Amino acid sequence: MLSIGELSRQTGASVRSLRHYEQCGLLAAKRRENGYRYFEPGAVEFVQRIRILLRNGFTVEEIRPVVSMLAPQPSLREVCADVIALYGSKIGELDERIAALQAIRTSAFERLAFLEEQRRLGGPAEPPRP
Repeated sequence: MLSIGELSRQTGASVRSLRHYEQCGLLAAKRRENGYRYFEPGAVEFVQRIRILLRNGFTVEEIRPVVSMLAPQPSLREVCADVIALYGSKIGELDERIAALQAIRTSAFERLAFLEEQRRLGGPAEPPRP
């Protein structure tokens, strides 16, 4: 059995993060008679998988539906189907965000080019406000 401090040391997740994962329903802790949390040894790999998903841009809300697939010993086929769907959805979302950012960049670039051209041609002393 692992204390929350030991789980934190082994995974690199802060104690605060581990408590947050538990409160959000991602991580299950058991309680000792004194009320302290403890975790099964398999929680190390479980937390590492959660952290990978978080680093890849997933939110806790997005992870929650597939959290049971992160536990040790799930069927690989089940994991693949659900996690593939999760990643496919995230990639679609990222593509939309990238397109929106590219549109903003294009607009800013065009505005910058206009302002530079105005300066070059001796346009107004004060550039128009954005």
